[in-house]
Amino acid sequence: MKQLFTYLITFAALAVIFSAMTGCGGVQSSNTNANNTATNASAQKQPGSSDYPPLASGLADAEVAMVDGTKFKISDKKGKVLLVNIWGTWCGPCIAEMPHLIELQNKHGEQGFEVIGLNIGDGGGSPEPLSDIKEFVAKQKLNYTIAIASNAVTNQFYLITKQQVVPQTILVDRAGKLRGVFVGGGPRIFSSMKQNVEKVMAE
Repeated sequence: MKQLFTYLITFAALAVIFSAMTGCGGVQSSNTNANNTATNASAQKQPGSSDYPPLASGLADAEVAMVDGTKFKISDKKGKVLLVNIWGTWCGPCIAEMPHLIELQNKHGEQGFEVIGLNIGDGGGSPEPLSDIKEFVAKQKLNYTIAIASNAVTNQFYLITKQQVVPQTILVDRAGKLRGVFVGGGPRIFSSMKQNVEKVMAE
């Protein structure tokens, strides 16, 4: 009995560690799914196919505020390949993937590629202080676009992925079509993300 109890405690601890490595809890919405696996849309269709779905208008046409106060819509950036990422300063897996996002921006930025990092707030529905975000961006030396995601924008992400964790990242091609969905972090996610960015950039 004691051995069984020890096993259960060890299993629970490993489950918590694994969860912390792959994703953090995010802002609540009405769409709940605890499955943290990644869905890769581009793995299901041939590159260049016209069958890819357009990015949902609720996300594509939502106004997003930059940290400098200006606003834009994702649809305004049609013609570029976009990697749109939601994150928080408190999220360990988000921080772990940032060097990969920096690398992708460095590699493809001059070829019409843009990483957009949308801060989702404190994870409880409230925004993070702008000064904290700016300090974090400077400390991490982020070289890509940083903006603030409202709860409505965050929920649009959750409607696409059916999961409420961060980080989450979507890949959008030059035509504004959804080409990949990546939920959580870790080497497998980073590898899949990079491979799919390379494929879309080569089209």
